[in-house]
Amino acid sequence: MNQGLTTDITVKELLDRYPKLIQAFMNLGLLCVGCPAEAFHTMINVANEYGYEPNELLEHFERIINATEISETLKP
Repeated sequence: MNQGLTTDITVKELLDRYPKLIQAFMNLGLLCVGCPAEAFHTMINVANEYGYEPNELLEHFERIINATEISETLKP
């Protein structure tokens, strides 16, 4: 993982840094967006709660981040 994403990043930190991930959270059925606990729950908490392997979940988000950054770089 190369985005500085670790399993101890909170949902709030992640979404503040990469707001385009909000849709990815919703697509996966993660009810974290807007939850009052998002400032405290880490990605390992989320993965465990929803039955995902923590590193695989972060890798999924990294792929989305990388794809978004590449497409934004290609814009005229």
